[in-house]
Order: sequence, then structure tokens, then C-alpha cells
Amino acid sequence: MERIYLDNAATTRIDPEVLESMMPYLKDDFGNASSIHSFGRSAKVMLEDARDTVAEFIGAAPKEIVFTNSGTESNNFAIKGLAFRHLKSGKNHIITSSIEHLAVLDTLKYLSTEFNFEITYIKPGKNGYINLHDIESAIRPETLLVTVMHSNNETGIINDVKLIAGISSAKGVYSHTDSVQSIGKTQFNVKDLGVNFAAISAHKIYGPKGIAALYIKDKTLLHKLIHGGKQERELRGGTENIASIAGFKKAIELVRKKFESDRKHYFELKQYTFDKLKKNFGDAVIFNSQFENSLPNIINISFDNNKAVYDEEMMLIKLDLKGIALSGGSACTSGTHQPSHVLTELGRDKKTALGSLRISFGRNNKIEELDYLINCLKEIVSLS
Repeated sequence: MERIYLDNAATTRIDPEVLESMMPYLKDDFGNASSIHSFGRSAKVMLEDARDTVAEFIGAAPKEIVFTNSGTESNNFAIKGLAFRHLKSGKNHIITSSIEHLAVLDTLKYLSTEFNFEITYIKPGKNGYINLHDIESAIRPETLLVTVMHSNNETGIINDVKLIAGISSAKGVYSHTDSVQSIGKTQFNVKDLGVNFAAISAHKIYGPKGIAALYIKDKTLLHKLIHGGKQERELRGGTENIASIAGFKKAIELVRKKFESDRKHYFELKQYTFDKLKKNFGDAVIFNSQFENSLPNIINISFDNNKAVYDEEMMLIKLDLKGIALSGGSACTSGTHQPSHVLTELGRDKKTALGSLRISFGRNNKIEELDYLINCLKEIVSLS
């Protein structure tokens, strides 16, 4: 069996058509989009075409899309940019969930430590969802922002961001969502959701790394974080990464074309994996992600300490030695030897959380690969 990649929530393999679309801007069409000569104009045309493509796909206007270098930067830009804009307004309270990506949690910790923002962390229920009543109850006069991820990067749980944004807007509070995992797997439309900010990233949808975007609702004012140029409507200084933006554009076009077939494929792989795990491990397997109302491409599991014998710290290494790549949670926290904060917030003990496996499917995964995964797990995990 060749190496098997089941960590598509960490990053996807760049699509050959995406790579092909990037090559002209790495070779002949190498101009700077801010230059007025023909080389620059060519780059500028592509840049704005890409902005149109991204905007249309998520239901935004082109002027509401700002290109960034990563989903992390997009989240930082939205949260810090809004906070800095309101530093002297008395609005110094932000509400979030305790199971956000570190791109959000670390940003909020920085605002709390350095600028005295008060942060309220809403714990999820045991099923992983954020309770809307808890959000509403936490809002107070000085609340500036509510930020809750659209779908969780470890469990795949999809939150009701539309209702959260509605609750926030009704009380004069801004809303932001980290939607990096949702694009291409859910029907995602920013106008329908009603959020002020949404972060998306190309490398989660078979595009290149190092390019992402932030949706900023029209007339929502932010302080810029990167100074030194008038690019991106004077919101983000710096020469645009034209080749990667071209790749982002093509990735969005392919996602739009393959959306239904992709989702059908993911669902089939998810159902198959769910059934095979239940058949082979019974109630010894713990599903940390719900099957319904969650992303079709993610299954997160652990094993019951009372019904299975395994080395929680060696699970991923043993699977890697067998040629299988997957993760125990967010790729941004791998190598820390700490249990997933998401799973501990869901009530899992340290051993269970450390031994978790996030299986995330991509376009090119096959049933045969999942059979091999199950067989390897049967060698690694013994039922007691």
C-alpha cells in the first residue's frame, strides 16, 4: 500500500489545474499589480478577476474581499483591526467559544494581556455545539464582538453562526467567524449568515499555501495591521502574491464545479469509515464528532480506556510508520504533547484526548485506503 493521506483538514494537495494556473504568473506575467505598465496591468486584471471569483462564491461584493497570507492572518486582521479601531470607545468585551482555533484564542489572549480586553469563553455542550442562549446571556453594553467558528477544525461540528450573528446584530455587536474549514464542504454565504467578518484559506480547498482572504462587510471599519502601501483598498500594505492569488481563483472555480460531487464523495467515505469502526471496535470507539450537522469530510475518534488497550502517545507515529498520515487535532498544535483543548473542553480525559485521531478526507481518497486504516488500527488498538 502506498502512503495514504487522511489529513486533508490540515492541508489539501494542490490540484494540478491550480498549479497550471499559477505558472504564467511565476514566469512571463510576473508584473507587480501596482505598476502602471502592461506587465503590471496584466497582474492587476487577474487580481481583480480573482477577487470577483472569491466574492461571488461566498455571496459577497468584490470590494468586501481582502487578500491575506493565511487564515490565521485573516482572523488576526478582523479581531485586532476591530479592537484597535474601538480602543477608546469603551467597547472592550469580546465573546468567543473555548474551542476556537488558536488563531482566534491566541489573538484574544494578546488583546486581554496587552490592551485589557475582557474575554468571555463559552463552553460547548457535550455534543460540541455552542449554546445560543449562552451567547445571548453573555452580551452586555460594552460587548464589541462575538467570534464563533463556523465549523470546528477538529470535530467538524457546524455551529449556527446565522443565529449567532443575528443575536449579535440585534444588540449592536459585530460578528466574526473562522470559516476556513467550511468552504467547499458547506453551503456558505456571508450575506445569508449576516456576519461582519469571515476568514477563508486556499490550501484547505486544493489551492496553494500562503494565500487566503478576509470578508469584511461593507462599511465595517478596521484599523490596518500591515502598513507601507495602498494595496487592498489601503487595508493591507504589501505587494500582492499574484501567482498564489491566481491559484486561489482556480481552486474556487474547481470547488464550485465539483461542490456536489465532492460532498457526495466525502459523505460516502465518512459513512463507510463510521460503519467499519463500529463493526470492528463496537462501543470501544468514541466518536468525538457528531455524524449529523457536521462537516462531511471529518471524523474524530478516541478509544475507551476501559475497553481498549493502546499507547495514546504513539498512535500517530505507529500509523505513520505504516504509511498513514492523519492527525490528533489541529495541525497548528501538533508536536506539543498536550491533549486537544477542544476535546478536554468536551469532557474527555487526558489519555482519551491525547489518543484522539482526526480522519479527514479529500477528493482523491478511496475506500481501499480506509480498509487499510481499519486493519492497521486493529493491530495498534487491542480490545480488552
